[in-house]
Amino acid sequence: MKYSYVFTLIFILSVLAFSQVEENILEAQKDAIVTLSSSKGFSPNVLNEYLRQKFGKLLPDLLRREAAEVIRLFQSDNPPSPSNALLPPQSSPIISTPQKTSLLKENDQTPILAQFLEAGMSKRFHLVDGNIMQGTILKIEEGICHLETQEGILKIPTVDILEETAEIYKRDESKYVGPVIKETIESISIRSKYGDVVINKKEIRDMNRYHGGKMVPWAEEKKRFYRSQVSLTDIFLDATAFPLEANAMYISGLSIGFGFTEQFMVRTSFGNNFNGDLNLKPMWQFYHDHSATQRTGMAVGLDLYSRHEMATVLANYTRYVQKKSSNKLLTDPSLAFVSVDQVIKPDYKTAFYAEAYLVYSKLWSLESGRGEMGYHVGIKTNTLPFVKESLLDTAYRWTTENLNDVPFRIWGAFEYDLTKNLKFAATVWVDNGYRYRTLTEVRRDYLSDSTPFTLDAKEGEYRIVDFDFGFLYAVNDSFRFGVHFKEAYFVFFWRILEL
Repeated sequence: MKYSYVFTLIFILSVLAFSQVEENILEAQKDAIVTLSSSKGFSPNVLNEYLRQKFGKLLPDLLRREAAEVIRLFQSDNPPSPSNALLPPQSSPIISTPQKTSLLKENDQTPILAQFLEAGMSKRFHLVDGNIMQGTILKIEEGICHLETQEGILKIPTVDILEETAEIYKRDESKYVGPVIKETIESISIRSKYGDVVINKKEIRDMNRYHGGKMVPWAEEKKRFYRSQVSLTDIFLDATAFPLEANAMYISGLSIGFGFTEQFMVRTSFGNNFNGDLNLKPMWQFYHDHSATQRTGMAVGLDLYSRHEMATVLANYTRYVQKKSSNKLLTDPSLAFVSVDQVIKPDYKTAFYAEAYLVYSKLWSLESGRGEMGYHVGIKTNTLPFVKESLLDTAYRWTTENLNDVPFRIWGAFEYDLTKNLKFAATVWVDNGYRYRTLTEVRRDYLSDSTPFTLDAKEGEYRIVDFDFGFLYAVNDSFRFGVHFKEAYFVFFWRILEL
């Protein structure tokens, strides 16, 4: 009997000891959870909110096995993020905490106050009363933040400033999470336990922000955009020095293209391909200088056609062709019955043909940060001089006018982001092979004559100098359309990313 009492006492003490060990979180576990959560962008308030929702208790109240589960979660391949603190509470009982503010969100979530405030921080500050202020912290004294703004120096209690955390995914697949300590039009700085990280905005692929614990997704954040969605590889009929992104494809009304690298792309005109004129149009950006507020590039392009309909080329230069017997130009009304095709020798109906161009582009961000403006300057020529003496039928000849010796086109283009989705574009050019044609004439030449998808009619009013302007609208990141007032009048562009 005496031994039975002893065994019973030992059993009870063992159970109590085990229960005590089970109930108390180890200090080492606390330190591990704080360190791991901080590396994932959790402030102490956000961490406690996450634990409160998942376990119904704060960090000091966790059981040892619960602490082990939290550590396992933070070390897993899919660790919690600060946004998890905003999910509906778990079914476990909720323990109220004394940390409350007078302002609650619509969903009764307690706003998370800023944990990192220091002199020199420069960014947007979100306040508990809904105000948003852009400024720089000059100093913090007795809980009052002296914020320098364009409106003057404001004195804001630190308890009124919400925490701002960013979750950033860069284009090189790296990820950074932490409180935002500084932001400019070019970069954003976040704090991690390893030090402050400065990230150039042009390198950001995706980003979510949390203001006071409330997530602002990247789709919403991009409303404060720094570049238009309408990134142009050409303006109307003239190329820019900016190729497609790597592994991106586009389809337009006249051509398709593919970006092999960030500096090299190839296009092809499918209308010519359907008519047996296989063609490739490589473009190489051999110089580029990119920052978050400015993009500069210089590129060369070469348009190669295997069996080009030379009537499409000669149609632009009929003002330099005359009939030998009458010395009348091919554009004379009395020769209106003579088509361009009739002027070309049979052996030269189709021939190898190429165009080459050089273009310089520069874009920079507007002072407001909402979009860009910039210009493009280029020059183009073609291989017509190598075949022009053999091209014409014996009844016709080239005039002696010097202007037709070397085909050229020199252009300057301008673009300006009116809104996030709407762009204004204008271009002016000097071109010894240009002629103005109405929409009806272009439509008939492209769709209704004997050579569909080919612009080879000779009608039109010759103008060596002319200009055009129009508007382009981006429906989304992939599709845009536009209208302008010269050939080809309507444009559309559908971009497919990461094939």
